[in-house]
Amino acid sequence: MSTNLLPLGIIFSILSIFYLFALLAILYGLYRLEGKKGGATPFVSVIIAARNEARRISFCLQSLSELNYPESLYEVILVDDDSGDNTAEIIEKYCLANPHWQLIRITEKSEVLHGKKNALMQGIRKARGEIIFTTDADCAVPPDWLIKMVQYFKPDVSMVLGYSPLVRHPGFLHKILEFDNLFSVIVSAAPVKLGHPFNSVGRNLAYRKNAYESSGGFLALKEFRSGDDIHLTQRFRRLKNGRIDFCADPETFVRTYPPGSLSEIFHQQLRKNSKTVKLGWSSLAFLSLILCFHFLLILVPFFAGPLLSIWILSTGFKLVLEFVLLVKSARLFDQKHLIILIPFMQIFYPCYIIVFNILGMFQKYNWKK
Repeated sequence: MSTNLLPLGIIFSILSIFYLFALLAILYGLYRLEGKKGGATPFVSVIIAARNEARRISFCLQSLSELNYPESLYEVILVDDDSGDNTAEIIEKYCLANPHWQLIRITEKSEVLHGKKNALMQGIRKARGEIIFTTDADCAVPPDWLIKMVQYFKPDVSMVLGYSPLVRHPGFLHKILEFDNLFSVIVSAAPVKLGHPFNSVGRNLAYRKNAYESSGGFLALKEFRSGDDIHLTQRFRRLKNGRIDFCADPETFVRTYPPGSLSEIFHQQLRKNSKTVKLGWSSLAFLSLILCFHFLLILVPFFAGPLLSIWILSTGFKLVLEFVLLVKSARLFDQKHLIILIPFMQIFYPCYIIVFNILGMFQKYNWKK
């Protein structure tokens, strides 16, 4: 190796070792996921913010009407966020048939809170539940969602994260979205068991109302344009107002419809990856090192031939460990149909992530029109 390439070789070697240890740590975190049995059945509030969801909200409402939880111990609060279609009218019909449901109408946009935060905040203010459950209007919750998730709320637990797989559809583009969703749950679940939760999805999330209030709620997150779920999770962690756990019980998986058009897919990915630059310094540093490693992994073979032996060794270990981790995750989260695509995704997906992380930095996206 020439003297000029020595610094690059050292940096690449250090990043390779860091990445391999990160994979081992994530795999360890996934193996620590456990089920819970028994426990109390507190009064809970399910809160859903909806905007222009007339085409898909019946999917959600019907699933909520089939929950296996004592009717006297939960309420459903649906917040219509200034919809321009008949979302509110559809909700009203279900509310008439379910006395423990209620509709809140928001007719003006908040000048303080962006996206769903204002709608969720209004719902939480009306909530009587000890525990708040949230999902989205284009999701379907399983019958045992509440009864299984509340079992994770031990006295020291303030928040429980859950998984939300996509409703399966044919087509290669959808397989990419499913894999992206699987990757998201890996980076949500494993860090929880490693003591550093930093990611979550509002489609399947629960937290104690008193912990939410003591954290300052969504008003404390008004600087963020999106990421009501991720930033709330990170605030809970930073304030140390209770332990955060992850529920990997298949009977709690909340299924969601994929975006309906290429434009929706594009903006969804921009919105999701725009949150990267708003993460805490430790999470941002970790993700930056991962991205740097993948940048070098792509560039080294083209510009640093003498480093090829290190590159081959690093790539070999990377592919083997990633494959083991991804197969474990696909089985754990009931996505076994994706296993056949893993070798391809190990090559394609890092490029996909890098592109959308760069584009997401510009914060140019829509939530709902």
